[in-house]
Amino acid sequence: MSIFKRGSVYWYHFLFNGEHIQKSTKQGNPRTARQIEAAHRTSLAKGEVGITERKVAPLFSVFAQRFIAHVETRHENKPQTVVFYASKLSRLLEFAPIANVRIDRIEEGTIEEYVVARRATVGPATVNRELATLRRMLRLAHEWKEIQRVPRIRLLTGERVRDFVLSRKQEEIYLAACRQPLYDIAVLMLETGLRIGGNNQSRMDGHNP
Repeated sequence: MSIFKRGSVYWYHFLFNGEHIQKSTKQGNPRTARQIEAAHRTSLAKGEVGITERKVAPLFSVFAQRFIAHVETRHENKPQTVVFYASKLSRLLEFAPIANVRIDRIEEGTIEEYVVARRATVGPATVNRELATLRRMLRLAHEWKEIQRVPRIRLLTGERVRDFVLSRKQEEIYLAACRQPLYDIAVLMLETGLRIGGNNQSRMDGHNP
């Protein structure tokens, strides 16, 4: 190891892959200076073989600010989308085991704790929208290389499906926008009341339900 004293502090220098490395240790103790040099050599060697120090993941509460900024930028023409994500995010931030930990520490067990806590007061649909927001956040964190894996997030069953009734005015607007052959198919569906379901399929096949 090559250290030398310049003034009151020690410096080190060595060759690495043909490059001259020289730096001050800012230390007056030769033993400490040698340790600093050794640490620098080790760091360079790790990088040479593709080994890098693991990046410290941000707290969920901190990453949440980055996420909502992303939503506001990507959906600036869709204010309702921004409001949706902001409201779901606010609920997630109320749960300390998620809000106060680093995002790489959010695992399946933590998520299940959240589900149990929220399910005690709200229905499956509400919980599922919040879980979908969390999943979107963690996928982005993985895409942005903040975390190494995305935990599995399972949505709740039993969510009530809402029926939507098309008004006559909406029907006219819809048909006006349709091209052939979609127009004829749409008219057939509207006039016969066809919808996705086993009973309708049976009728189309000529069998009794």
